[in-house]
Amino acid sequence: MVLPAMVLLAAAALRVLQPRQYEPAHTSWIIFEWTMTHVSRLGATILFIGMPGVAVTAGCAALLRNWGQDQRLRKDLTFAFAILRHHFGFGLLAAAVLFAGTILAVVAVHLVTD
Repeated sequence: MVLPAMVLLAAAALRVLQPRQYEPAHTSWIIFEWTMTHVSRLGATILFIGMPGVAVTAGCAALLRNWGQDQRLRKDLTFAFAILRHHFGFGLLAAAVLFAGTILAVVAVHLVTD
């Protein structure tokens, strides 16, 4: 239910990465222009709000049903949160390192491509 919106949003983002004559920007422009001419406002509303909304609602209902029926799941999640709370500093450091690595990779790609 989320895949069509994800594909169209990815095409919209990819089309601005490069000039129109180069790939993958060229293909993204084709997809984006087709979408703009063939999808109405109502269709876009259903595609970008309705379908992901149904997926979120169904997913939350399934999670709540499993939460209510499975005692072992509740116990395991309680232990997992206790472990995460106990090692919060390490998790924060790991997240900062991953974020810094991502920034470094984006900057390196930017320097190489310019």
